Amino acid sequence: MKGLIATLVIVVVLAATVFFAWIGKSDNEVVLRENTISQMEVCSAKFDEMFKSIAQIAQVPTAMMETSKEAFKEIYQPLIEGRYQNKDGEQKDVLMSWVQESNPTFDMSASTELYSKVQTVIEVKRTEFFNEQKKLIAYHQAHTVFCSTFVNKNFFMMGDRLIDRCKGEVDADDEDYVFCVQIIKSANTDNTYRTGQENDISVF
Repeated sequence: MKGLIATLVIVVVLAATVFFAWIGKSDNEVVLRENTISQMEVCSAKFDEMFKSIAQIAQVPTAMMETSKEAFKEIYQPLIEGRYQNKDGEQKDVLMSWVQESNPTFDMSASTELYSKVQTVIEVKRTEFFNEQKKLIAYHQAHTVFCSTFVNKNFFMMGDRLIDRCKGEVDADDEDYVFCVQIIKSANTDNTYRTGQENDISVF
């Protein structure tokens, strides 16, 4: 009888230990996940910051803000990635077209001064964006490592909680949307890693 009681006590203690260990692991995963989600929101907020800053310089009318913002989404990622280079004036044409559509009354004779101001804003916002995205990558990596260790993945079943990176464009308002981490990298950085050379390309 005493042996049975002792065995039950040991089983209960082990079960309680595993249970509370699982709770601790689960809580840690939630913290890492929320860090990643929150940082993703910070990175997304940089879109609004850049748009509002440039819209103010371009004197976009209030009535045009929503339409202008939708159009800005089309050029935002290439601006962040640095895909618009100075060659043949491509980046200036793209931005000036957006300004003209957003504010038809804008005096295009002042475009040179406007473009200079916009370049400064984009450079500042790009730097801020990439600093925040470095934090996002670090949070995502910490979460991935935590969920992927042998014990956490196979014993505590954390493998099901891994967060994928987004593949292509995603719509958070879509009913089938599953949270994923969007990483935007500089095209110039990708080229450097691919070729092993850092060419002096003139970008924002």
